[in-house]
Amino acid sequence: MYASYNDYIEFLIVYVREAHPEMLRQGSKMGIVGRPKTLDERIILATECVAKYKFTIPMVIDGMDGKVNSDYKAAPVRVTVTDIDGKVAFYAGPGPFDFKLPPVEKTFKKLIANAGRMPPPPVPQWSQPVNGLRCGLSFDPEKLTIGEEVTAQLKFENTTDEPLDFYYQPADALKRIVIKNDNGQTLKIEASRAAGRSRMRGRRGSPVQRIAPGEVFETKIEGKIVAASDQESSIAGQFHAVYNNEVDENTLAQIEPAPTQTVWTGKISSGTCTLNLTLLQQDGCINCHGDSDYHHAKLQDCANCHVGEMGNANFGVKDSSCAQCHPQDGVYGRRQILGPGGEFDMASKHVSGTLQDKDCLLCHDNRQHGNGVVSLIDPDSGGTKAWTGTRTAFCMTCHDGDPPANISFPAKSDGSGYDKSKFQGSAHALGEQGCSNCHNSHGSSYPSLLKDIHSR
Repeated sequence: MYASYNDYIEFLIVYVREAHPEMLRQGSKMGIVGRPKTLDERIILATECVAKYKFTIPMVIDGMDGKVNSDYKAAPVRVTVTDIDGKVAFYAGPGPFDFKLPPVEKTFKKLIANAGRMPPPPVPQWSQPVNGLRCGLSFDPEKLTIGEEVTAQLKFENTTDEPLDFYYQPADALKRIVIKNDNGQTLKIEASRAAGRSRMRGRRGSPVQRIAPGEVFETKIEGKIVAASDQESSIAGQFHAVYNNEVDENTLAQIEPAPTQTVWTGKISSGTCTLNLTLLQQDGCINCHGDSDYHHAKLQDCANCHVGEMGNANFGVKDSSCAQCHPQDGVYGRRQILGPGGEFDMASKHVSGTLQDKDCLLCHDNRQHGNGVVSLIDPDSGGTKAWTGTRTAFCMTCHDGDPPANISFPAKSDGSGYDKSKFQGSAHALGEQGCSNCHNSHGSSYPSLLKDIHSR
């Protein structure tokens, strides 16, 4: 399989050759026996392959000279990823055993993040040589979040003019990498496999690696960065990583079978690597509930308006949330009700004195307000039922001279007073809007909430 990055990721299967042509000794459906002799025969076999396995990725066919197979050492299967310039960004080992998706995915992420080109590899941080050996450490990536996959690469360089035998146990490598910050917080690598590919190896079954003069033994350790404590959500900033190891006579005495050659001893450390951790972005309520309404689009802190435990039936709307939004100018395109210049700051207002949230809930149902719905509540229901009648009838639930128990009127009032029951009979003539034909609902620059109906 071949993948190319050119504004977007493209996949391509290259049919190079038949893995087991001897299986065609009885002939294919089209009568081809053994390895195809011509390109037309190979096209027939490739077409059968696509039909049988229902490939949806485009497929091309290598020529009879096998040039693609030779150039990429592609058989039996090999994944190659190229960048936007056609340069190889990732070259897997031969399949099927090295046919693994995580390194391919990691390569794609790097290409996408860097405009289609691979960033330069991390530079190892080297220590000073100790008894002819120096150690380098690098991380890829160097900027990551808790739980993200990371590759730690260790390099050991022989700085002498003679071969050097070095004791190295992959299983112990992770224990010897210390990652911490200036505040004492520590991280560790949770290995997905104890040790990765090594470019140079010693004898089979031996932990002793022979490093030629001027050569480097290198190994990769792949895993996840995790917090050594339970404070994952708060860990961010710069961390420093160092590999430490000490090999002495007691260490060498544990090797079985005992080495016959002289093995390097000493205390060695790598250079210090800097890792930058960013806070893990947690999915919020908006990730599921969306932000199509004006409250959720602008105020994504649910605690502003909601109370209770998220995901449970008691996660309701606060009774004290009106004053959170409505002093603001326009309230995201809505009317400004509270605050300086608001409707309840005018010459006449519906509720005297300082308005409180509970006063808003005398008339309004806020249970659907987060969705932009402004509805009235039935004052006689104690705030449990939405109002379904006309505007005039709604006003008369209080202004009929017998208001609900939780509402009281001043003993004295101007004009006809708060008792408007004499208008009850003419409610039908007033139409749907009723009182709202002449009066504002919240406040007015004129007495008695009157509208300026002549200039409106």
